[in-house]
Amino acid sequence: MALPNIRKTFHLPKEEEEEFTFAEIEEGVYFRGHNLWLLVLSMGIACIGLNINSAAAVIGAMLISPLMGPVVGLSFGLSIGNRNLVNLSLYNWAIMIGTSLLASTAYFLISPFHSETSQLSSFKEATIFDCLLALFGGFAWFLGIIRKEAIKVIAGVAVSTACIPPLCTAGYGLATLNMEYFFGGIYFYLINCFFIGVGTWILSVVLGYQKFYLEKGSRQNKRMVAVISILSVLILIPSIMLTMKKWNAEKFKNESTTYIEQVQKKFPQLTIVNHKETIENGKKILDITVLNSKNFVTEKNLEQANLLNNDIHLRWHYAPDKTDTSEITKLQLQINDLKRQMEAQKMRN
Repeated sequence: MALPNIRKTFHLPKEEEEEFTFAEIEEGVYFRGHNLWLLVLSMGIACIGLNINSAAAVIGAMLISPLMGPVVGLSFGLSIGNRNLVNLSLYNWAIMIGTSLLASTAYFLISPFHSETSQLSSFKEATIFDCLLALFGGFAWFLGIIRKEAIKVIAGVAVSTACIPPLCTAGYGLATLNMEYFFGGIYFYLINCFFIGVGTWILSVVLGYQKFYLEKGSRQNKRMVAVISILSVLILIPSIMLTMKKWNAEKFKNESTTYIEQVQKKFPQLTIVNHKETIENGKKILDITVLNSKNFVTEKNLEQANLLNNDIHLRWHYAPDKTDTSEITKLQLQINDLKRQMEAQKMRN
């Protein structure tokens, strides 16, 4: 009794006919009318959001963006062996990409603000986690399509897979001639599209759509699986490298924070006002700025501090020798007093 109940719980029934699903996917492929204007408007909203560093605006743009339609149509067409749907999807997808890049580049050429915001930077480096998001998004998108009430699911998937901001980032790169942002944004967008397509293709096979439309030979199915597997590995390689880069940077940041805490505990006379982590020629460099003068901080103390963590190369920056030591000591006492007051306030709260 338990096994049938478990199967029933995880069963994925089709809530609509196969022909209706096909027609729905085909309609989403076309780049005209409402889809055209929705794309232009969503690109404008996303560009403004990235430009002024507004996450809310970027999310709003993703909600109304129609960019996923041709990607789903292409992968579904490949799955069921429909060349017309494949060609139609490729044609409209190319137009969508061209229009998106043109619109975003035009915006950033006109905009007087060209600073690299955190929102822009977040879409120039795709990691393996972004690949997984796109894959799960492809699963969720297709499940949303085969449901009768799909709009809520599809809206959520549009936000999670983030197809439109990378193209805006690429447009920013073109407008500012910053190829790091251009190629980073293009790669981010392409891996999103690829893994959304993979998710769609897998579910279309698993749920029987491929069998309904065309009974393919096992040899052809194996060939398609092999092609998708090879492409997945090739596309994943840069994202894995970027993931390792981000992981190493985060690890270095945590090591630096721990190190600063160790230094402050061992040498309370040091007043550290700032520290910055950089990696130069594979070496971890930690620049530390202290309020104390060179006379106040002895070379012996600095050497002892350097021995706390041999993996990190230290560069100390301190006040000039001509600075009045008594004034620095006074400022240091004031800082320490403020720290004690803050700790006491935290304990009371």
